[in-house]
Amino acid sequence: MDSFNWLFTTCTPELVEAGTACVEPLQFAYLVGLVLIAVLLGVAARRSRDFSTSTLTLMPVAIAINIAVGSIVYFLKLPIYLDSIGTVLVGVLAGPWAGALTGLLANLIWALLPIPGGAGPIIAFFAPVAAVIGLMAGFWGSRGVFRLRADDVRVGSFLALALGIAAIFLTFLVIRLTVGLPDIGIDTTANPELADQLLANQTLFVTYALLSVAVGAVVAWLANRTIFRFDAGDAPRIRQYLAVGSGIATGLIVFIILRLVFGQEGWLSLLATDPNMSGLSSLVIADPLGWYIDVVVAILAGAAVWYWARRGDNARLFPVWVGGVTTGVVAAAISAPIAAIFFGGVTGAGTDLLVSLYRTLGLNVFTSVFAQGLTSDPLDKTISYTIVYLLLAALPITVRTLYSRGETTVAA
Repeated sequence: MDSFNWLFTTCTPELVEAGTACVEPLQFAYLVGLVLIAVLLGVAARRSRDFSTSTLTLMPVAIAINIAVGSIVYFLKLPIYLDSIGTVLVGVLAGPWAGALTGLLANLIWALLPIPGGAGPIIAFFAPVAAVIGLMAGFWGSRGVFRLRADDVRVGSFLALALGIAAIFLTFLVIRLTVGLPDIGIDTTANPELADQLLANQTLFVTYALLSVAVGAVVAWLANRTIFRFDAGDAPRIRQYLAVGSGIATGLIVFIILRLVFGQEGWLSLLATDPNMSGLSSLVIADPLGWYIDVVVAILAGAAVWYWARRGDNARLFPVWVGGVTTGVVAAAISAPIAAIFFGGVTGAGTDLLVSLYRTLGLNVFTSVFAQGLTSDPLDKTISYTIVYLLLAALPITVRTLYSRGETTVAA
């Protein structure tokens, strides 16, 4: 019971200063709300008839996968999470409600377990994010992203969506580099007179975000009706576009991973302050040479995947990646306010390194947390979706179809 004491300890300035685990009244109310949401999700999953015996057996296994892999990543301070593999698996096989409940319960149970080096109580506050990941996994599973063949005409929608996502990021980047982003991290407790300015800045930030999304939506719609509009006889062109898309996506993923791990401001460089792991910082190659090497490696990886994806059904991973990226973007949008409001952007995970990096670039707390989320979450969920795809491919069809949505993983 000692590990649960934080749940019944109200925070005071002395406890906070001493680093004692405790909970604020607002945080306690938030956690109670999460428990109620878990009950509602259970009822919804039950009414949707997704709660079969096989699903109830799979959920504890999925929760254990989330906690085990997530704890290892958290302990290593990697700038990703990998704590939603089980959630995505349940969402795909048993539907969105079962996936959402799995994600929510995994975070709540993880918060109560005395795992050495684990996330502790902090992880419970991100349970809504885990639930949304389960919902989106169920959504994408029902759309067939795990069974689309490389010549399926529906692939055009995923290519268009990927182009729209790229347009959103590009538009937001252009806005930041031209007119600049407003400061939405103004401390109004010390300066109450700045409340109106904070509200104006928040409104402007949301306006920029909505404008970026609108541009992406228009680009995706136009692309889906023009260059990515396929008919039954367009199989060769579909494969060609998919191969190119797979190559470009691979190049971007590899480049981001290399920069996050080996970059001059990446994970390994920030380990220099850790006496047990400082030796790893010697693997960092200073820029601009490091940047050039990362670009060359990313191009070679992209070219290799492009060549590989041209053959057979090898390009089937592309829709899976699109599902992972979109899930990551939504997760980032939900988790950023939680991290900023409850923890000031510092959660003890490896992603704090990215928050610190963005802070040194002049971004405020909320913007830094949001930027970190847009860096880590799409990459993390893309990796998680890929792992689930490989797990499903390894399972016999007879096992997959034991679950209510298992047929959505069987290629037509």
